[in-house]
Amino acid sequence: MNTASTRDMILDAAQRIAVEHGSGRITLDKVARESGFSKGGLLYHFATKEALLQAMLERLIARTRTVRETHEQTLSGQPWSVLRAMLAARMDPDVLDPRVTMAILTSAAEQPALLDPLRQYIQQTRKHILEEERESPTAWLLWAAADGLLFQELLDISPVPSDQRRLVYQQLQRLAKDLLK
Repeated sequence: MNTASTRDMILDAAQRIAVEHGSGRITLDKVARESGFSKGGLLYHFATKEALLQAMLERLIARTRTVRETHEQTLSGQPWSVLRAMLAARMDPDVLDPRVTMAILTSAAEQPALLDPLRQYIQQTRKHILEEERESPTAWLLWAAADGLLFQELLDISPVPSDQRRLVYQQLQRLAKDLLK
């Protein structure tokens, strides 16, 4: 078995624990049991719980980046394609599992440095948007609105009924397309 698939199996196990039992229940012992690997095997890949959580976040960022880049290719040559691709990625159900994201955020509340890769990704995305288009308060407003909706969903406090979620994100897409010309 290669290292990448072993790491993914361990990360999948940690995510299952987070989803089924909550982020506070993630321990290296439980992840080892859930993944079917020995604790030594787990420690070979992730020496600490923080390293495991960091890897969960990095995998989440990589998935988000892949989905965003796919949307960018579809929108290539159109105005604000990077911003619109980022907004489209927010609508993709395969990108974010709220329970996994909450596990990462809950852990980061105790150790804010765990979010450093996310901070870097956000800055890279911002730079990429600026390379494509000019600075725009409207662009940042749309991004903030999308993130606000996302965090409301993560915290399970969204005023938007689940059956209307896609419509709200589609409206953000229309605003990005129409207002940012």
